[in-house]
Amino acid sequence: MSTFIPIFIFIQMKQFYFLPVFFLFGLTGFSQSLKELYNKSVLAYQDKNYADFLQYSRQLDSLRPSHPTYSYNLACAFALNGKTDEAVLGLKKCLLMNNTVSFEAENDLTNIKNTDQYQSLIDLKSTLGNPVMTSVKETVLSEKDLHPEGLLYLQKTKLWLVASVRNRKIVSFEKSSGKCSDWFTDSGLYSVMALKADEKEKILWVTSSVMPEMKGFAKSLEGKSEILKIDIKTRKLLKRFPLDGNHVLGDLVVDNKGNVYVSDSGEAVIFKIANDKLNIWIDLKKEAYNLQGLTFNDDGSELFIADYLKGILKINVKNPQQRHWLKFPENSTVKGIDGLLCYKKSLIAIHNGVKPIRIMKYSLNDKNEISDSVILDHNRPEFNEPALGTISGSKLYFFSNAPWTAYDKNGDLNETIIEFPALYSNQLP
Repeated sequence: MSTFIPIFIFIQMKQFYFLPVFFLFGLTGFSQSLKELYNKSVLAYQDKNYADFLQYSRQLDSLRPSHPTYSYNLACAFALNGKTDEAVLGLKKCLLMNNTVSFEAENDLTNIKNTDQYQSLIDLKSTLGNPVMTSVKETVLSEKDLHPEGLLYLQKTKLWLVASVRNRKIVSFEKSSGKCSDWFTDSGLYSVMALKADEKEKILWVTSSVMPEMKGFAKSLEGKSEILKIDIKTRKLLKRFPLDGNHVLGDLVVDNKGNVYVSDSGEAVIFKIANDKLNIWIDLKKEAYNLQGLTFNDDGSELFIADYLKGILKINVKNPQQRHWLKFPENSTVKGIDGLLCYKKSLIAIHNGVKPIRIMKYSLNDKNEISDSVILDHNRPEFNEPALGTISGSKLYFFSNAPWTAYDKNGDLNETIIEFPALYSNQLP
């Protein structure tokens, strides 16, 4: 799940598809600076001042990476300035984010169209259209408007739990039949996002945030979030950890000591709960954009956290100042990672902000750097916004069709265009 507020800028600029310019939630000054730079780039392009057009496009791409319009404009700016290699790399980045980009008819790329590198882009676009299907459907849930997000299997009690964004509750379900039953409800609960249990499966930790897609949404509630601590055996709410402001708590993870780490896509910070006290663990607002899934490595010494725009940040747990962004393999994209899980020296990433949607396995070397990648699922027509997943045994489980795109501007869900939630599994290699 990603959180952006769209601002549409209708300026005739280039001969390519137009997309909305997305600005980060809650950062008004930052939004204004992006808009000013974008307008300057438009004027430079219209005046055929391609050197300035390149300068402004570089700045925009630096301030807001992986943006479809900024990245595409930068590639065109490189081509207009005779920088073939940079243009090709830029277009490749765009294609890996969205393989429907119609760059073939772009006049600004004339300078590079007769090169071998350009032909490689044509080949890549074709390859990206090929489906990969290794996950299989397990069941279909009985509650159509559930809008699943977080998913958890409790091994000790053989219980499947799923978080509901729309209906503001936690549901249990039978994997054999898909029959749903309310497991935890509360009048003050917001959209339920993530579910994780402690090592002994005694405590369920839950993130809940106000979302426009939830029933009963009101503007006065915007920005509110909370973390819940629930006794699994009794289903009793033990404690709430409320937050006011521009917070959207997307995912959490629990270490072997019971400490809880929570990602916030609204403020780009990581919270930590230790000894029943909630504090900011790391403030990443100067280096991250939209934090999503997070997971520990096999021994818990390092934390990996996904950013919807930049990729994956690796953090040393004992010394958080020791952190850096992982380098991704060639022909992969850093964009759109929502769910992130660790499994046997590899990271399982669910990319839902790209075309085509894909689920990837990134192998880690002895230094916990990405050494290789394998596509688990890619370009499956039945997949629509898979979000968070869980691993049970040697299988990855996830819902393939969260209905984020089926809401109108008022947050009303169009049930005529959605399917019942479909649970898929993948036997991990």
